[in-house]
Amino acid sequence: MPRHAITAALVACALFAWQGAARAADQPPPAACMKPIPPGSADPVVRDVHFHITQGSPLISITLCVASGNANVLQGVAANVGVFSKDGVLINYAGQSYTNVAPLTDPSADGPKLVLMYGVAIQVDPKYNQEFAPDTVVALTSVACTKPLPACEAGKPVTTTFLLPVQIDHDLPSSSPPPK
Repeated sequence: MPRHAITAALVACALFAWQGAARAADQPPPAACMKPIPPGSADPVVRDVHFHITQGSPLISITLCVASGNANVLQGVAANVGVFSKDGVLINYAGQSYTNVAPLTDPSADGPKLVLMYGVAIQVDPKYNQEFAPDTVVALTSVACTKPLPACEAGKPVTTTFLLPVQIDHDLPSSSPPPK
């Protein structure tokens, strides 16, 4: 495949992931993202990790949510997600960062006060046949405001590493025609 075609495909997939995250922000977050954060657990937490793949394409998009019990703005959030082969070898990783993530306007009493829908796209070598490990590692770093906006004073950065299950979704349109 020519380099310009790969670049165009990567841009299209990244746009899909970004648009998917933007559309998700307009709708209520999935139920998995809205579960209460158990007392004493990490905050923020990463939940609902999905790898969206198309048969025969080297591109995958990754979606997840970051949930927090913090009612203040997260000044910065960055997540790096590992993509592992079924044998546990790191194939690739993708990262995305966000700034000034606002809390939910009407959070439930026992649920998260802030939910960020995350999306990123990466290329994976076709030799792995889109067969991935059932788990992934996500490194999450965040900085919460200690006061509400506009007087946000940055707190200390918090970094947490999560080992999480991955849902593999074959939900992107295929480039080949449907079988007859």
